[in-house]
Amino acid sequence: MTEHPAPPRLRLLGPAELGSPATPVGSPRESVVLAVLALDANREVAAERLVDALWGERPPATARSQVQICVSALRRRLRDAGGFATITTRAPGYRLDVAAEDLDLTRFAELAVRARTDDDACEAALALWRGPAFAGLDSDALTRAATRLAERRLDLVEQRVRARLESGADVLPELTALVDEHPLRENLHLLLMRALHRGGRRAEALTAFRRARDVLVDELGVEPGPELRELQAAILAGEQPAARAVQDVVATPVPRQLPAPATNFTGRDAALRAISARLCGPADPQTPFAVRVVGISGAGGVGKSALAVRAAHELAARFPDGQLYADLHDDSAEDSTTWSARVLGGFLRALGMAEELLPRDPRERAELYRTRLADRRVLVVLDGVRREADVLPLLPGSAGCAVLTTSRARLTGLPGAAGVQLDVLEDDVALRLLATFVGDDRLTAEPEAAEALVAACDRLPLALSIAGAKLASRDHWALGDLLDRLTDEKRRLDELSFRGVQLRSTIALSYHGLSGPARSLFRRMATPQHPDLPHWAPGALLDVPHVTAEDALAELLEANLIADGAPPSALSRRWRFHDLVRVFATECAAAEDSVAEHAAALRRLGSGWLGLAGQAQRPEFGGRLDLRGTAPRREPPASATAAVRRAPLQWVDEERFALVTAVREAAAAEWDDLCWELAVTAAALFEIRGYFDDWREIAQLAVTSADRAGDAVGAAAARHSLGALLVHQGRPDDAARYLEPALAGFRAAGIGHGVGATLRQLATVRRLNGDLAAARACATEALPLLHAAGDRSGEAHARSELARLDLDARALGDAAGQVAEALRLARDAGASRTEAQILYRSADVELAAGHVGAAGVAVDRVLEIASGLGDRIGVGYALFGQGRVAVAAGDAGTATARFTEAVTVAGVTGDRHLQARAHRRLGELAEDAVTAAEHAHRAERLLADVAQHASGNR
Repeated sequence: MTEHPAPPRLRLLGPAELGSPATPVGSPRESVVLAVLALDANREVAAERLVDALWGERPPATARSQVQICVSALRRRLRDAGGFATITTRAPGYRLDVAAEDLDLTRFAELAVRARTDDDACEAALALWRGPAFAGLDSDALTRAATRLAERRLDLVEQRVRARLESGADVLPELTALVDEHPLRENLHLLLMRALHRGGRRAEALTAFRRARDVLVDELGVEPGPELRELQAAILAGEQPAARAVQDVVATPVPRQLPAPATNFTGRDAALRAISARLCGPADPQTPFAVRVVGISGAGGVGKSALAVRAAHELAARFPDGQLYADLHDDSAEDSTTWSARVLGGFLRALGMAEELLPRDPRERAELYRTRLADRRVLVVLDGVRREADVLPLLPGSAGCAVLTTSRARLTGLPGAAGVQLDVLEDDVALRLLATFVGDDRLTAEPEAAEALVAACDRLPLALSIAGAKLASRDHWALGDLLDRLTDEKRRLDELSFRGVQLRSTIALSYHGLSGPARSLFRRMATPQHPDLPHWAPGALLDVPHVTAEDALAELLEANLIADGAPPSALSRRWRFHDLVRVFATECAAAEDSVAEHAAALRRLGSGWLGLAGQAQRPEFGGRLDLRGTAPRREPPASATAAVRRAPLQWVDEERFALVTAVREAAAAEWDDLCWELAVTAAALFEIRGYFDDWREIAQLAVTSADRAGDAVGAAAARHSLGALLVHQGRPDDAARYLEPALAGFRAAGIGHGVGATLRQLATVRRLNGDLAAARACATEALPLLHAAGDRSGEAHARSELARLDLDARALGDAAGQVAEALRLARDAGASRTEAQILYRSADVELAAGHVGAAGVAVDRVLEIASGLGDRIGVGYALFGQGRVAVAAGDAGTATARFTEAVTVAGVTGDRHLQARAHRRLGELAEDAVTAAEHAHRAERLLADVAQHASGNR
């Protein structure tokens, strides 16, 4: 007697329900979260997957919080439903624990496997369905899962109908409805024809064939498969369907050459969907007779072969005439003609041709191969292809066939081929792959070590598989034990080897297939310490023209040894290694190149940075101390120069860390001229963006390098840069310790521009220290020197300093005159940033004179200019100035808003001095003593941080 188990208590094969009696899960959002967790029941599901399922590519800022709210509500509902399932928080997200008998998705999967040999299991599996899976839930992720489930359900429906047809039952009404609903499934057409013919309805059976052919040709561009055609022929000949058993004896063999799929295959859902859509979707109306080809490409060890085999097994039913497979990885020693003839011979034998009948001529074999595949539906898998020419002899001529290739290079030259590019795994998928080897318990016991291990393996499937297999064989090891071994980069590739499987040899195979220049570029790209390099760098590293270097770069890209590292909004392309490939490249560089060769390449790269940093300077940024030493400046390609000139501050943002790294490398190599010139040039750009910590670091390195080299001009320029930073940060005593020797150095070298620029900074230092006479003397002496150097921006700043001194002395007329002349100089020079800084001073003068409206106009213009330039420092001060104007106008609300905004902007730029000033003002405006004290405390703390930071950097 058949046992009827209780229905599952969590039901998703239809509208989402739980408990008994059935109740809705909750809100649609809660139902989506529960359904996604149920798809991976008893496994961790990353929070990002839940966010993606709910909102797709545009999640709200509160997405994670809303997911947490949904999970909390679901926990309550599950408790109310009897507690048969629980949701726990498990890195990197959540886990639904539920018994197989209580979840219809799990019970259906188990019954579907048993249904292959058990008709009762087939009926039980289908009985679980109450409608479309996840009915009523709006989620792209669930729609994709529902499609897969519906396909499996339809397979079982076909199996049940076939069994009932063989038993003599009347299945015509059901079959007719199924064919109408699923017109592209050949098996349903086949069953319908058999049912009609067995019922004596021969004409209707032939009509059913014609309808099947029409829809397959119209929708897919393919003829019916051999079973349908043979059944049509049997009906026309007046035979009964049972006669087909005799035909099967002499039929062409159906090859099943696919290797067994990997048992630990994980992820790659999007790639599998793309392959299926290309190989089995509707035909392209522009090329209805073309063979469908998909090329899977990616770096060595990224899982191309595993994906191809998995996809081929999933699609095998769509290719009922067989699957051919060739592993071409080991054919590099043979020429293309030899190995293609060998592969064709194997395929022809698999298709039923006797060895003695095989032609010797490779071209004749290819022709016979295409003839054998004509009017058949066969999937051909070519694993490990090197180039397009290797594939061409193995392409079928029939549109009913399809080809799936794997290769390290992108096979862009194959006619009509669609590409699927594989990269390393996502973090959560990589963790799941590791868990298939070591088990969930070991990962749960050491979650941080597990994440670090995934990172050390660069999320590369082969590396993770080697690490997982090694851990699985050594139960006494903790995950941290292997992690400790992988931490040492010199040993990492040695450790990623297990029982004959080596990551190093996988990467080496790609490396040794490169040309000489490409191998040289591969090694040189591992030399800089920055993780990625701009598109112009290969030319500098190889010391060849940019166009020549691009050819070598293209080889690395085609071999998937480097990857595009640029964000979508980047000015230009960038290239990076995956971490493990970089380790291999570093090994090759140490073994094959001299230290001098790599040093020369690194110096040329630094010279390129210096050339581009010079190009990024713009007149509107204001004057700077432009001193050139002996360091060479490499001319970058025109495309790089154009990008820098088009958006110089975006370039600074993108290359900030690379510039700092280049200065560090120059300092470490004792290229003192390059170090101080690049540091001084980059610092002028860092000032605009508020990168104060970077400015300080490179300026200090420049001082050390110039002193070491005995370069008096470089030492003075570096000290001037560091002193200017300290002036900006309101640290006059520290600034003087650098500016005074800089002044002496410039005087000794006879560099008037340097003397004038340093005196201008010292004027501010003297004023901040209360020595107003000395301040005036410095600014006055600076004026003719800056004028003689043609530095109108610097001259304007010196006059602005004099205006500040006049303002302090209440000489408002003199102050206004100095400001007017300074504005004229700045505008004549086209230095809009300097103009904004002078306008800020103009607002000071107008406020002192009681002209609040004029002051407001001035600071509004400051904000407009600073915003247009992308000068974040200027924006912060403009907002502070607007707050001061609002205070003078008696508008406390506006003043509070502007000072608050100034605090925010200064927090982004790291300008603690401006933050402290704004907090002081907010304290003065506060309506209660507690808020006032809080702002005053914050201001004091910020200034203390500045002082502590200053003492730590002396």
